[in-house]
Amino acid sequence: MKFIYQYIKPFIGIMIVGLLIKTIGTLIELALPYILSYILDDLVPNDGRLSMIILWGGIMILCALLALLCNVKANRMASKVARDCTRKIRHDLFYQTITLSGKQLDYFTIPSLEARITTDTYNVQNFIGRIQRLGVRAPLLLMGGLVVTLIMDAYLSLVMIAILPIIFIVVLFISLKGVKLYASVQDSVDGMVRVVREDTQGIRVIKALSKVEKEQQRYDKVNKKLINAEKKASLAMGFVNPIMSLLMNLGITFVVLIGAYRVMNRQTEPGKIVAFTQYFTMISTATLSITRIFMMYTKSSASASRIAEVMKILLKI
Repeated sequence: MKFIYQYIKPFIGIMIVGLLIKTIGTLIELALPYILSYILDDLVPNDGRLSMIILWGGIMILCALLALLCNVKANRMASKVARDCTRKIRHDLFYQTITLSGKQLDYFTIPSLEARITTDTYNVQNFIGRIQRLGVRAPLLLMGGLVVTLIMDAYLSLVMIAILPIIFIVVLFISLKGVKLYASVQDSVDGMVRVVREDTQGIRVIKALSKVEKEQQRYDKVNKKLINAEKKASLAMGFVNPIMSLLMNLGITFVVLIGAYRVMNRQTEPGKIVAFTQYFTMISTATLSITRIFMMYTKSSASASRIAEVMKILLKI
């Protein structure tokens, strides 16, 4: 990814502004469950005036709208940076491709070069955009949620802390397996593109020699290989969300059960239980996002290496 940094460098200023806006929006989101807990535990039970409840409810709505605006603005800025950065990468890569010698073209092959200009640049663009959206938000939600819950009720926080490593390990294991499977998918795509290109260029010869049926069988073979590769990758990654939902629901169940017991013993308040379920969802989602960032980094790093290989080919051949 060091090669990509030279393209990101001109956009560092706007990226910092976007990350600051994203940070503000995330911190505001973290405050929402805490405010709700305050309303349920301090205002409602103590014969709180309706005006105060409405006031704090209005503050919650205002915070939610402000967080929405910050996130939308930061996401638009991230998309703009990713788009402009990748446009420059794609431009330079295409220019380098059309200046390659015949020997260099044979070294890479046309289908591989097409995949690098399209699929690989898209992977890089996707990572640049996502890292700006999740690179700050996910760690802040994770760490901020843990800090707030530890302050609210350290005992219940231990329940979440015990479950989070299980979520992280399971999702990371499936994601790493998925990266390998998606690499196989990309190889299959290259093979299918190669067959399609050869058939379209030699269509007259194929028809003249009555080889249409044979080429159809050849295409069906590479197409089925691609389908099987995609099926394996999709099945593997399809386990992430169900397992994640199962673990999250189990965690929330444990929080509610233990929290209900503590409420009965007057060791905590009901509002904190409600806030804990929201914080647990935030923290679990942040854990999944961090895992996806690692997976996307692996995928985009491989794509960046393929792009850099073409850009630096004149130094090799």
